[in-house]
Amino acid sequence: HQHAEGGAAVAMAGWLLRRAAELRRDFTWREAGGSLGDLGTFVPLLVGLTVECGLDVGTTLVFTGLYNLATALAFDVPMPLQPMKTIAAVAMTDPPMDVPQIVAAGGFVALVVLVLGCTGLMERFNAVTPFGVVRGMQLGLGMLLCAKGWTLAVWTDGTKQSMRGLWGPDGMALGALALALVLASAPTTTTTAVDVDGSAGIGADRTHTRARGGSNDARVALVLVAVGAVIAACRPGSLAALRPGPSMPFLTFPGLADAATGVLRAGLPQLPLTTLNSVVATCALAKDLFPDKPETGVTPTGVAVSVGAMNLCGLGLGVMPCCHGAGGLAAHYRFGARTGAATAFLGAGKLFLGVAFGGSLLTLLGKFPAPLLGVLLAAASAELIRAG
Repeated sequence: HQHAEGGAAVAMAGWLLRRAAELRRDFTWREAGGSLGDLGTFVPLLVGLTVECGLDVGTTLVFTGLYNLATALAFDVPMPLQPMKTIAAVAMTDPPMDVPQIVAAGGFVALVVLVLGCTGLMERFNAVTPFGVVRGMQLGLGMLLCAKGWTLAVWTDGTKQSMRGLWGPDGMALGALALALVLASAPTTTTTAVDVDGSAGIGADRTHTRARGGSNDARVALVLVAVGAVIAACRPGSLAALRPGPSMPFLTFPGLADAATGVLRAGLPQLPLTTLNSVVATCALAKDLFPDKPETGVTPTGVAVSVGAMNLCGLGLGVMPCCHGAGGLAAHYRFGARTGAATAFLGAGKLFLGVAFGGSLLTLLGKFPAPLLGVLLAAASAELIRAG
């Protein structure tokens, strides 16, 4: 028995070393640029949940960095890591949810999805999901992301009552220049054949032959994020607020009242979005974007277990509930990411920032120019709309 356990440990260590070597081999600046394509969703929701609900930026950065590293090892595609958007949106509405309620909502979704994955029910759910539903969700989500990007770039807040000025670090001129840069580097894409037989599920017999070129300048996301970081750092008070050292995680376990509120207000509405977008639609998009990669590890069971396990690992520490998603995968792909090396790079960056500066990063992140985030989000939506 001990010999078998020792053999399993050696085999696991060997696999980790081989996978790490593959990630080092695959890493290029193209992958680094692609890793930043999904910040248009991550940064605004992280800052909003921190300000409105009391989540800790440093703890979330450390744990989401670890999640990114784990998914980079598990999946041979740039598997995204995004906030659970329905939970985030509900949590920031009036009255805002507190951290125990958010923990309860995220834990409920994670547990249900993990059970669906471990029992094989997610595979059955995928098999009976009509192909048109998946494509419709991709198209609809792409249009919503594009609208969100437009809102970030043009309006001062989500109420759309006040437009941004033309000039300045948050002006529309900055967004227009960023959009021009993105369009100038846009890939050429052609569709050579699409033949769908109407079957259900991502494993159904269908043909998608698409000649997708990579970005002519995969470093565009690196440029936009670097410019945004410089602008944010130059604003009054940004660097003065930084303090060295990580945040100390605090245990947060919801009581019965908080658990009921979190599950009913945010957990139940999030569950269908997680099963359809985070699992089924993500698997379908991965198959569409990477037809030459049959062994990516992206299956309904694998993705469901990943979503459930990573959230349960951070449960009780006030970490922002996270999932995968078709929009995030499209964003990474749009800006040049093709392998897990992209998410490994992103995870290492989050882990470093979370350990080095902890929660003091909130002021700096909050001053990142919203028009640049909006352009990143809108540009990423194009890949998802094209897939739909």
